[in-house]
Amino acid sequence: MSENITHTAVTDDCARLVDYSPSICTPFKEVFAQHLEIARMGGLTRSGGPFVIEQLRRYRELWSTTGLDDLTSQKLAFVLGWLCHRAADLQMKPIFRAVDADCALKPTDCSVYHDVFLFRTVYADGHGEPYVPGILSLDAGELEDALRSLWQRALIGMHTFIPDQEDVEGWLERLFKTRQRFYVDIDRYAEAFADPDPDKVRRFLDEVNFYEAGDPLIRLARSIQVGTPEAETDLFAALDAAAMQSQYAQALRRGYLYLEAASSYFQRQINEDALADAFERGKQGVA
Repeated sequence: MSENITHTAVTDDCARLVDYSPSICTPFKEVFAQHLEIARMGGLTRSGGPFVIEQLRRYRELWSTTGLDDLTSQKLAFVLGWLCHRAADLQMKPIFRAVDADCALKPTDCSVYHDVFLFRTVYADGHGEPYVPGILSLDAGELEDALRSLWQRALIGMHTFIPDQEDVEGWLERLFKTRQRFYVDIDRYAEAFADPDPDKVRRFLDEVNFYEAGDPLIRLARSIQVGTPEAETDLFAALDAAAMQSQYAQALRRGYLYLEAASSYFQRQINEDALADAFERGKQGVA
């Protein structure tokens, strides 16, 4: 489950920008507010997401007729989280290939350093939810067991416990397939956190301009996070500027634009063809 923190940070910050935006539809604001944990799960999925437009079509019809019940709202939150996942992948994976292609480990060292940087910067060394302080100081085995248990419990919690009486074997197979293979070496994260390699910091953070706190879109996200949005920062001007700024600002811009397009589709302002274009259909980067 590599890039966990980066994907979660992009999802969280996009949710903040959605809530702040005057142009995003109310259902999206509501599902992020009510089901952020599930949106984060969408942000961590390893699926390629061919289901997204079909699901948005279905939820749009329900919203315009019967409204969205709680379960459908959770499903929509997952789909919106997946859009944030795609934005993070398309922005970051080319960086891994460009500056850390020789790394034989998974995740790459570049990915680890991105995650650790955002753990420090966005989540204040674990003092920001959903993380906890000291998580990178735990024994690797203890931390891996804890994370694996929490992930499996969350996935199983989303899966019905009522077996399909007509296809019990299929039901069991589907349940077991939801189990995430946990292959991340926590020691590498702990080492990058406690004793970062200056050369890797230079290569993976500084030289690629991974994160610039002064970028207006990042400043806006951080100010929303602490409950005091920068009144002088115009969201749309910040989005325009982010196209040529740090990698993280570009990832937030990409995620926000995906969500804005989905919102326009939800409100029947654009058709599915335009929506697919807005999602950069055919563009590679998702593992």
